[in-house]
Amino acid sequence: MLPIINIFGHEIATYGICAIIGMSLGIIVAVYYFSKFNNLKREDVLYAGLFALIGVGIGAKLLYVITEIPSIIQNYYIMNLKEICIHIMQGGFVFYGGLIGGIIGIFIYAKVFKISFKSLIFTAVPVIPLIHAIGRIGCFLAGCCYGMEYNGFGHVIFYDTQYAPINVPLFPTQIIECLCNILIFIFLFVTYKRFKGTYKTTALYCILYSIVRFVLEFFRGDIIRGFIFSLSTSQWISIIIFIVGIMLFTIEIKNNKKE
Repeated sequence: MLPIINIFGHEIATYGICAIIGMSLGIIVAVYYFSKFNNLKREDVLYAGLFALIGVGIGAKLLYVITEIPSIIQNYYIMNLKEICIHIMQGGFVFYGGLIGGIIGIFIYAKVFKISFKSLIFTAVPVIPLIHAIGRIGCFLAGCCYGMEYNGFGHVIFYDTQYAPINVPLFPTQIIECLCNILIFIFLFVTYKRFKGTYKTTALYCILYSIVRFVLEFFRGDIIRGFIFSLSTSQWISIIIFIVGIMLFTIEIKNNKKE
């Protein structure tokens, strides 16, 4: 759609702009709204967000590399080390890798500066779908994470992208995932006061997003995501996250009964 924009004579990737906007907006909402429910200093939430940002970048790229290992092995004899490195650096990012990396980044900050990791997670989780929603707009503009060929209502056609097929009607997976993430964010925002101080918000996010992602994976058209027993890497991770969400919610219900 619009992979590159020109600002003052400089070409800038719209995906990167959306990623920066998403992270900035997410950190702002966490700092000025959710932090007050967890007795955290705003500067701690801000700095933890920066640690999370580093973790997101590393984790998202690392999981992409893992999904690309079969392709690298297959083409090892026709690609030298330099070409493999260029291929990896020019390749994409995987959200679940970024999610795991971001959590690790927050954990490191909490341990180093002796801040409650639990409180930081309670503050960070509700803004994840907001950040993700804006990131998916970047995916749509860049043409990555595209859907399968589809001629029905709401299909999209890309004319200028190095990722999606050109002039082919595709299922709008990026837009649908963006809308789903916005709805999840609104739901978590509205229910946060009720569930503050518990893992219920985290559990609900895990359950809701894992369902959305598992289903949408069937409509994806890009095949560079890794497949195990007919399910993509992201679908297997979705199953694990769904189970974790159910377990967290069950534990919280049992704790409430005991109290």
